[in-house]
Amino acid sequence: MATALEPRRLEDLEQDALARIDQERQRRATGLRPWTDEQYVDQIAKIHARYSAWRLALQKWRAA
Repeated sequence: MATALEPRRLEDLEQDALARIDQERQRRATGLRPWTDEQYVDQIAKIHARYSAWRLALQKWRAA
């Protein structure tokens, strides 16, 4: 019997994305080209910007 999937909150999805960035940084730390602190912060900023844009679009959609 199939169950309906409930949509996840954007905040939860954002935290998952940030956790994946942390995992990627740890993986790269043992390789030949580890991320610099600047690259790590840039990746985090990209995640925050993406989810901020989604939140804004969702607010506009709900207001319409």
